[in-house]
This record gives sequence, C-alpha cells and structure tokens, in this order.
Amino acid sequence: MPVDSTGRGPVGCEAGGRGEHVRRAIGAGSFGNHRPGRRLSCACSLIFARSPVPFAIDRSPHTVGAAPVTATVDLAAIQHNAGVLQERAGGADVMAIIKADAYGHGVRPVARAAYEAGIRHYGVARLPEGVHLREAGHGGRILVLGAPAPTQLPRYAEYDLDLTVPSADIAAAVVRHASPEAPLRVHVTVDTGMGRLGLAPDDVPAVMTRLADAPGVRLAGLWTHFATADAPGSSFAQTQLDRFRAVVDAVDVDVEHVHAANTGGLLTIGAPTHEFDASLVRSGIALYGLAATPELSARLDLRPAMRLAARVTHLKTVPAGTPISYGAQWEAPRRTRIATLGIGYGDGYPRRCSGRASVRIGGASCPIVGTICMDMCMVDLGPPNEAPATRVDRGDEAVLFGPAGPTAYDVAQWSDTIPYEILCGVSPRVPRRHVNCTDENGTDENGTDDMRAPSRLTRPTASGG
Repeated sequence: MPVDSTGRGPVGCEAGGRGEHVRRAIGAGSFGNHRPGRRLSCACSLIFARSPVPFAIDRSPHTVGAAPVTATVDLAAIQHNAGVLQERAGGADVMAIIKADAYGHGVRPVARAAYEAGIRHYGVARLPEGVHLREAGHGGRILVLGAPAPTQLPRYAEYDLDLTVPSADIAAAVVRHASPEAPLRVHVTVDTGMGRLGLAPDDVPAVMTRLADAPGVRLAGLWTHFATADAPGSSFAQTQLDRFRAVVDAVDVDVEHVHAANTGGLLTIGAPTHEFDASLVRSGIALYGLAATPELSARLDLRPAMRLAARVTHLKTVPAGTPISYGAQWEAPRRTRIATLGIGYGDGYPRRCSGRASVRIGGASCPIVGTICMDMCMVDLGPPNEAPATRVDRGDEAVLFGPAGPTAYDVAQWSDTIPYEILCGVSPRVPRRHVNCTDENGTDENGTDDMRAPSRLTRPTASGG
C-alpha cells in the first residue's frame, strides 16, 4: 500500500486526532461504521475503470462496457470459511491472517466480513497494514507478525497494535519505550525450527520475565510457527510442537494467549488446545477457501472466495500456420478462432502459464496459446463454425480461476508455484468486485469497498461465482 515519505501510513491519511479515533473505535467494539446487530446485506458493489474503445475488426453488436479483467470476491464465502475455522479450532479463538491486502482479496471488506462472522483477532505482516486498519475504524485485536524496528514502537502504542518480539534486543527496546501512559502489548515468538524469526527456546524464560516486570508491558502472547505442517506425514511439525511445549512449561509468568497452529497445523495436527492450553490458532489461506494442497482443503468444507475473469477484447479467425504472440512459438494447427483476453502478467497472471494453462469460456475449457503478454493473452477457441467458437462474442468473460474451475490450484501447478502466490499476485490494477458487502450500500466509509485501485462505483447486475 502507498505510504508517505515518513513511512507513517497510507498516503493522504490525516495527522490529527488518530489516537482518539482509535480509542473511540475500540471502546465501541466497532469496525468503521459497523453497528452491533447489523445483518449481512445482499448489497453488492462493483469497482472498475472503463476499458478502452472496443476493437473494430469484429463486427458483433456485443459492447465491452466493463473492465477487461475483474477479481470477484465473495464475502459470504469468507464468512462461511471463518465459521468452519472457528468450529475446527475446538474452543480456541481464530486469528484471521489478513496480510498482503488479505491475500489479494481486499483487506477492508475481508476484515469487516470476518468481524461480522465473530472473529476478533487479526494478523498482518507490517506496521502500515495495522495502521491502515485502525484508521479505517477496526476495533479488533491486531498483531503485526513481522519484526518491528525500535523507532516504530511509539506508533504501536498510538494505534494499540500488538507487536512481535523476536529477539532480546527488541525486548530491551520495548522495556525502554513502554510506560503506563503508552503501554505496549507484545507477543514473544520462539524459533522452534522455522529459522525465520524468534528467540532460541532456551532464551525465552528470561526474556519473558524481563518483559513481565517492565511497567507498561503487557504479555499478550507466546507463539511459534510451523515449517512443515502443511505436509501430511511430516514428523518435523510434531518435533516443533514438542519444543514449543517445553518452552511453555518453562515460562513462569502469565500470558494472555499461547498459539502455534497455522492453517496447515490446524488441518494436520489439529487445534492444540489440550496440549498446552493454547487459546489462539492463526489461519490465513483457509479463510480464503484454500489450503496448501487440494487434499488438505478437502478435509474442510471450504469455499474459494476469489474468481478471476477477463473479457474477450478481440476475436479473429486465422488460417493454419499462423503464429501467435511473442517469439512465434505457437502456430495454429488448423483454421481456428482466436480470442484475445484483456489479462496478462501485468495483472498477476503468471507468464509461466504460457502453453500450459486453460480457461473456461463459452461453456468449455480452452487452451491459452502463445506467450502470455503483459496485458493480454490469447485463447484457441477451435474451428470457427463449431462450439465453443460459435458461442463466444467480444465482451464475453473467460474464467482464469474460480470455484467452478480452473482453480487457483490449477494455475499454481501450471506455473510451478503455490496457490498463496497466485492469490497474492493478482495485481493492484485489477479491480476487486466484492459481493455480499456488510452495509446497505456495499461500500466502506470512504465510498469504495477496496483500498487498491482508483475507481467508480456501480451496481453489478449479477454476482460472481
């Protein structure tokens, strides 16, 4: 997200009265203009920029009147998944991980939908993400999972954000900066085998005691992160769990929350509430209807929330032997109908999918042919006088991924990556269309249900699937 030159938060945020605004929001248990007892509305909102003038070569009457590519996010699916996770957590609270703009889904609408579903704990990666939520009026508990810089600590207090303590020097900085007037809430993280952030297990008891004795420091959590929990049958996750259990047993101070399970841990190990009285589980990808693999996802009744679709911006019939796209690496094997879609790697659709992927269009699965360009890609519809070519007009939609397929798992396999990257990779220039928004107008307090792309608002005529 854009931040000002000081790194203090999103561009355009007002400087005055923020702390008081945060205190009012939290005191009311609010999220922006959330009102207790309000029910989920079926109102929807659509964000897009106008597309270029339609191509003139194809004379069909169909007019391209919307964005060339749109990511539709079903907030009802987000709420359903939140409910599934809360049930799976076995009595522990769920922390919804909404970093990276809620895995590309739009953080404000997603956070609000999760709040309406009963979730009160949230995880982000960086300080500006937490500041953005607070300035939007979010009243839940927000943990910044990344390592803080000591110079940022006053802003954690100002915005009542929980911070991660990954080392003894950060713990010392917290002790220096915290005061009863500006308290700091901390979650100490333990490196039990991830090798990314965290104290060595043997160092945790002394650091926890020092923090507990400091005025203005509140021990909000003790946590670790699994490295292999999304790999069924891996013994290393259990090794990490055993190490963490030993740390918990060695700590002799009170702490609000103990948490270890991420989505993979929740699915493969289960909510470890009975192992060491854990009171939180962290879930990211499952909130959006996926897991690391389809096999893990099948263990829960999850609903994928995002559908990425692009419009046909150009149609033409080409003879056999016609090369398509950069490098002329693909040639038409026969006389065929080629559809150009308004999506490319500049929108986050991986170039590596070239020659591997297919889309759903005209009621059929059709291959992407030639090299995927920055803003466009081409699809082979087959012989011009046969279906699906006869069913496709300029302006029609092609589904790149969605609940009905192809799936984000398919795109990840075609591009040799993981579904997390596919979701997060949908670029900021792709408008997000949110359905089932939480207020009657389907928008947030700034007049848009998305913080990402400049846009105008209209009512969609149908929701995406």
